[in-house]
Amino acid sequence: MNKYFNKHTTVLITGASSGIGKELSTLLIKEYGATVFGSGRNIEKLNLVKEALGESFICLPFDAGSLSEWERVYNYFYENGLKLNCVINCAGVLPAFSKFNKNYYEENKSVLEINLNSVIYSASTMLPLLNESENPIMINVSSSSALCPFAGVSLYTATKSAVTAFSESLSCENDKVKVVTVMPGFTKTNVMRSQTATEKEMGLIDKISNNAEKVAKIIIKKSPKKRRIIIGADAHFMNFLYKFFPSSAPRFLTWFIKKTKMKIFEKI
Repeated sequence: MNKYFNKHTTVLITGASSGIGKELSTLLIKEYGATVFGSGRNIEKLNLVKEALGESFICLPFDAGSLSEWERVYNYFYENGLKLNCVINCAGVLPAFSKFNKNYYEENKSVLEINLNSVIYSASTMLPLLNESENPIMINVSSSSALCPFAGVSLYTATKSAVTAFSESLSCENDKVKVVTVMPGFTKTNVMRSQTATEKEMGLIDKISNNAEKVAKIIIKKSPKKRRIIIGADAHFMNFLYKFFPSSAPRFLTWFIKKTKMKIFEKI
């Protein structure tokens, strides 16, 4: 029996209404018999997931980018005497690819709240609960962008790089709670909804993207054994480039992206 994921496991997943979070919820309930508290800001989408997964999926709508909301969630678990074995931070926002400027930041500063602050807030509020449970684990979903920066994703890359550093430092500080950092490459989720890609371009991106269900399976399979999980050929390629060519890799990736002349990258 998997000591981290089984019928006795209670999991809190942010971003559970779609993408990787939804697939993790499905996998944990259907194949491991776990109880999942699914978080998201869209209650209608969460209810659709609940309809599909049944009573083992409990809707817990809240804004993961708000500290007061995380404190409310902590109080909900504490006051109801609920044990929590696992927290999976999946919530994320990817703004349109564009050069950084003042307006870009003003339009997209929620990226800081959702991508980075949500992970920090989850740790500050939920670690006390995890420390009281058996075989506790926290899984933070970062991105391949944290493996090698390139033009057009400065704010997104900054948040995901910070998540990786925070998560891996946290892993060294806490002896009881296992902290795992996941860095997937392109994945078939709605995270690309802010992009201006043409239908043809989205088709090409889909071809090189990982299936969200497959990503979820890899996360659950490898988390008990590893603390850093890189998923996808594109992510492994970026990791290789930056590891051996840290000065030139970002410029090479930027050059390559511009050479594609895709509409999605026209503002970088």
